Amino acid sequence: MTNDITLVELPKLYENMDEATIGPWLSAIGETVKTGDVLVELITDKTVVEFEAPADGVILAIYAQEKSTVPLGYILCAIGPAQAAAPDMTSTNEQRMAAHLSKNAMQVDVSALMATPAAAPEEKPSFKAAPAAKMYAKQAGVDLADVAAFCKRDMIHRKDVEDFIKQQQQPAAAIAAPPAPAAAPVPVSQPVVVDPAAPLRGKVALITGASGGIGSATARRLAAAGAAIAIHYHASAEAATRLQEELTAAGAACALFQADLAAPDSAKKLVDDVIAHFGHLDILVNNAGMLADATLSFMSDQQWQSCLDINLSAPFRLMRAVAMPMARQRWGRIVNMSSDAGRLGSANRSNYAAAKEGLVGLTRSAARELAGLGIRVNAVSPGFIDSAMTATINDKKRQELAKDIPVRRFGRDSEVAELVCFLCSPAVDYITGQVISIDGGLFMG
Repeated sequence: MTNDITLVELPKLYENMDEATIGPWLSAIGETVKTGDVLVELITDKTVVEFEAPADGVILAIYAQEKSTVPLGYILCAIGPAQAAAPDMTSTNEQRMAAHLSKNAMQVDVSALMATPAAAPEEKPSFKAAPAAKMYAKQAGVDLADVAAFCKRDMIHRKDVEDFIKQQQQPAAAIAAPPAPAAAPVPVSQPVVVDPAAPLRGKVALITGASGGIGSATARRLAAAGAAIAIHYHASAEAATRLQEELTAAGAACALFQADLAAPDSAKKLVDDVIAHFGHLDILVNNAGMLADATLSFMSDQQWQSCLDINLSAPFRLMRAVAMPMARQRWGRIVNMSSDAGRLGSANRSNYAAAKEGLVGLTRSAARELAGLGIRVNAVSPGFIDSAMTATINDKKRQELAKDIPVRRFGRDSEVAELVCFLCSPAVDYITGQVISIDGGLFMG
């Protein structure tokens, strides 16, 4: 082996990272690259990074196959002079993989993850899968190719894997279904029982992102408290329809409203549509949110902007749209869904943290402006809650995170909904401009 050859190892991109999945190689064996050229796409549980060449030269060998998951320090490729011989790193990589698997108590065929420089490229699948779907399928022992054939879509999400598993359970009860992963327990929704004398009887509540975990739990809780529910969704029409059917069956008044909140004009139209349908609007829960994770160095303008559009600009536009209708009736409740990611900071999630902390400033400012008009504005700041956003956190990582949470567990969406319902009630007339954490004691500032 010559000193002119650079062995490119998988680096640590952020704290607590210990492995990554190899995405598409954007350079090939024999290709000349310069420092800074993109070599390969690396996929982790937090981000996707276009990994760049650390040196000039020719790619002599590629040791990590696409779609394989490899640990820190794994030799990804070798870069050197055109005439240099590619070093054999099979033994070194096997040792590093074995040490990683032993540390994490995983039973994986190490040899299946190894590639030789001359290996023919594996045929790419005709589908793609979201990280949450990959993690869930791996934990449940499900082949993603079978899921793709079942759902007949090019892009597989976690919900598709769940539906596939349920379908497998139905034909014969004697066949054991794959166990639900400990890393992402699926919350069991509580049945809705509407009390005619409930405190929110006669009120109308608009919940954005109501088809998700926290959103649907909030819809159920407010409906149980007597409110009529305006269910907002963007793309999850099926989940929103199921929620509507559930609430209707329980005796609650509800209606569906589709809107892409990233569009500047959508907020006012959504509010106008809700008022046209129900006659008035009393409660706004800004729950819709999104992630577009990346390390600061690799975050694109689009990732930054799209995250701020949904998590900060959309709540502002909705609050602007409801302010006058609520002021005219001299009563209103606005609850914004912030996050401890903003209060504590969150590595590889600076766009999300900035948007959520900006939402705190918006909450307090609006609370001061609207207090004299009978409108109370508060924010709820969840910590680690079992939801779609935490579904990809594996069991080992969850245990590590729980050590920093005084109550030693993740929260439930129903617990968040209970707090939201309290802040929407008539009893909360002397509370405004507050940010209340619901995080098991993680943040005590």
